[in-house]
This record gives sequence, structure tokens and C-alpha cells, in this order.
Amino acid sequence: MTINSDSAWGGKSANPRATISGERPYAQVVLTGTLWNYAASIVVALLQLGYTAYTGRAVSAADFGAFASALSTTQLLGYFANAGLATTVLRSPELTRSLLMATLRLGVLSGLVCLVVVESTAPFWAELWNAPDAEGLLQLLGLQFLFLPLGAVSTAGLRRLLAQRAAVLVETGSQAAGLLVGTLLLAAGWNPMGLAATSVTTQLGIAVLAAALLAGRLPPTSLPPVERRIGFRELASSSGLLAGHQLAQYLTNTMPLWAAGMLLGPVAAGYYSRATLFTGLLLTMLAAGLTRVTTPALTRVRVGALKADELVNTRALRAYEPPAVRRAVTDVLLAGSALSFLPFGLLAGLGPGALEMLLGPGWTEAAQLVPVLSAFSAAAVLYAVGLSVDTVCGCLRRMAIAQTAAAVTTLAWAIAGTVGRSVTMLAWSALAGQLAGLAVQLWMWRSGRVVEASRLWAGYAVHAILGTTTYAAGVAFSRVADSGLSAPTLFVLLVVALVVAGCHSMRRRLPLYQIAVARGLLPVRFLCRSSGRHRGQVTPPKVP
Repeated sequence: MTINSDSAWGGKSANPRATISGERPYAQVVLTGTLWNYAASIVVALLQLGYTAYTGRAVSAADFGAFASALSTTQLLGYFANAGLATTVLRSPELTRSLLMATLRLGVLSGLVCLVVVESTAPFWAELWNAPDAEGLLQLLGLQFLFLPLGAVSTAGLRRLLAQRAAVLVETGSQAAGLLVGTLLLAAGWNPMGLAATSVTTQLGIAVLAAALLAGRLPPTSLPPVERRIGFRELASSSGLLAGHQLAQYLTNTMPLWAAGMLLGPVAAGYYSRATLFTGLLLTMLAAGLTRVTTPALTRVRVGALKADELVNTRALRAYEPPAVRRAVTDVLLAGSALSFLPFGLLAGLGPGALEMLLGPGWTEAAQLVPVLSAFSAAAVLYAVGLSVDTVCGCLRRMAIAQTAAAVTTLAWAIAGTVGRSVTMLAWSALAGQLAGLAVQLWMWRSGRVVEASRLWAGYAVHAILGTTTYAAGVAFSRVADSGLSAPTLFVLLVVALVVAGCHSMRRRLPLYQIAVARGLLPVRFLCRSSGRHRGQVTPPKVP
């Protein structure tokens, strides 16, 4: 059985230089999927904020530091359990039953191996982190490896079939159930074990629901009768490379937390983890929402463009990407920059006060990390979208070089932070690493003709300026809430208002607005019923 994926950004075109108007219909599908992901992420973020407020008062900083260390260990092994299988499904040109069954078999095997490793090495990790409570937490968290691979592959299959709504509802409902179970267990005295039960319950729910929905969407095995079988070694080789890169990315991003836990103690790890979890809510929402939708979308764009240009299996494929791909990649990256710079700028200004109010007294050091980690999160969203671009293009060399630059830079700054015993410097190390990886990505994309470089850089600059404006607005609003309106705060708010007014009057020059109009996403289209013999026809609005 093969699920058809002929359509590119609007379907096949005999003209390899088809105009962007032919790419509009599929943009609507991408937008709908993105909105579903973001709407669900907002719901989960609100639930997480309530859960964070409760655990901030019910769980001590030391206990939460032990949980954060244990969670980082299982997340590390989670890359082996997943083994890049979800990404393999998302970027597959054709989604077949053979591919799904092969990924599930490999996932179950890798999950069982990870379960055995966690249960047998839990005492070692607890001693390494200098956190005795981490042993029991690790043993409980290890149970999620029984369900994680099945859930990851099943939700990826739903997204590859463009069933974004089904995947989103499964994940949101399971996370809500996990948070409820964790809260009830903590209230019943299972402290801090209730924190670990949250993750296990969530993965169980995702695995059961997503697998059931995916099975219902697949045609019977007898239709069609012939398809190529996927070998275990072939799948392990391709997905293993992706898993290795994802593991390297995780190690790089977790390096500051581990430095805080091992060298500065569990309290410092608790401060750092609380701040990263606070900014990570928005980071996860934006990065996951973008990459989950754009990876299968860009895959279809690239497959269709390469077929149209007759570049498949030729040396020209290595030299450059077709114009349709460059245009789509640039649009995705510009949209990602707008959706990361602006909200994280506001979070950097409002976040410190909001986190202190959320957690209560005793978390001032964690709140001071929010501005730096907000900047890190904005860069991380762009970097993650860039990695999905290189994944779709199949250029592991670009991914490896960029990740090496990020890892080396993060390590150098983390060493400086541990020598100076500064948690703030550790936060700066995370930001510096992401900026280094972004810089290398931009340089290689320009030389490899993957993007429209001039338009991309100009758009990044515009969105960065607007993100700085939202940061100033956030700081001003925070000071108004703390001490009332003052002359400097009023001046900042007036400047922000002028910038907003200028953006409205010059909106046709803003990169995100231009993309939305070119892709047919603006103006917002409403179905207008006519009367008489024209009933049922749609009157399209004029494009400004």
C-alpha cells in the first residue's frame, strides 16, 4: 500500500518555473496545520503554567533539580529509542505500510534496549548527578520507553498524511491527562515521583490513541498488492544518521544544565531548569509547530520541483536547489523569524516578573535568566527550522558542520561559566551556541544556493528590529505593573506605539505580510453565498 504524495506546493506543474500563484492552494493546508498546532500548544502552555505554579510550591528546588537531571538522562536515551524514525516518516517521499511496519519494529527494539539501560544504570546516574532521589525517578521515567517509539512513529504518520488535527488532538489530550495524573500523585504525597509519572502517562496515551487513529486511516493491506519492502539495515542506516544529529543537538542544548548540576549543585540546576522550562513552553510550541508542518510540506515541494526540473539522480542535484524550493525555503525561514523574534522579545521583557509571580518567593535567580534564555529560544526556533530544511534537502554535511560550530561554542562558554561559578554565564553559553550554528547555516545556504539570500537577510533584520521593539514594550509593561507609570516608561511606550503605527501604514513592505499575500493567505477569505442562479459560487476578494 502506497499513500499518494504527488502534489507539491499546489500540485504538479509541467512548467518547472511555475509562478507562485500555482503554489497557493497547498499553502492553505500548511497554514491550517500550523494553526492547529499552535492552538493546541497554547492550551498545553496554559496547562503547563498551572502545573508549574503548583509544583513550584509543592516541590523544592533540590527535588526539582534531581528530577531535571533524571529527565535529561531519559531524554538523551530517547534519541536512541526514537532513532530518528519519526523524522524518517515525515520526510519520506512515499508513505507505505512497509515503511511504517519497519519503523515500528525498529522502534520497539530500540525502546526495549533503552528501558533495560535505564533500569540497570539508574544508581550510577544518581551518584553522578549527586542526587540520590534521581534513582527512583529514573526507574519510573524509564517505563516511557515501552510506549515512546510507537507514539512518535504513529503521530509522524498522521502528520505525513496531513492529518494534523488528529495528531494535535492526540498529543494535547495525552499531555493534559499526564499533567492531571502528576498533580494528583503529588497531592497524594508521591513527591517528587509524581513529576515522573506525568511523562509516562503522556507517552502511554499518545501511543495508544495515535496508533489506533493511524491504523484507521491506512487502506487495507491488499490494496495495492505490490510495494517495495523496507529492509531493517537500510532503515537503521538512514534513520540512525538523523538520530545521531538529533542526539548531538540535544547534548549541545543540555550541556549548560549538566554543567550546573554536576559542578554548581542541584540548586543551581533547579534555577536553570525552571527558567528553561518557562521559556521552553513557547520554544516547544513554535519550533514543534513549524517543523512538524513544514517538513512534510517542503518534502512535497522538493519532490515535485525536482521531477519538474528533471534533476533527480543527476549531478546537478548537488549543485543547487530549484527556484521553487529556494522560494519556499526562504518563505518558511522568514515566517519562522517573525514568529520567534516578536513573541520572544515580549517574553524577555515580561518574563522575569511573570516567573517570580508564578513560582513565588525564592526564585529570583531563575527569573534573572529569562531574558537571555528568551533570546536563546528565538535563535533555537530559527536553527530548528533550518535543520528541517537541511533534513529535507538530505544534506547531512551542512547539518554536521552547523551543529559542530554550535557545540564547540556552547562548550567554550560553558567552561567559562563553570570556572566563574555563574549560572548566568551558562545561559549565555546556550545563546552563543545557537547564534554560531545559525551563522554557519546562513553562510552555507548562500554558497549552496538553498535560499534567496538577500531577501532572507533583509527579512531577518526587519524582524529582529521588531523583536527588539516588543522587548522594550515588555519591559515597559512590567515596570508599569511593578511601580506605576513614569516618564521614561511613558516615552518607551510612545516609541513602541509609533513603531506599531509605522508597521501598519507600511505593512506591504513587511516580509511576513508579503509572503502571506503572495501565498494567497491574505486577505482572509470568507465564503460568500450568492443568490439566484449563482448560488454556491464563491466571490474571491481582490488581492491588495
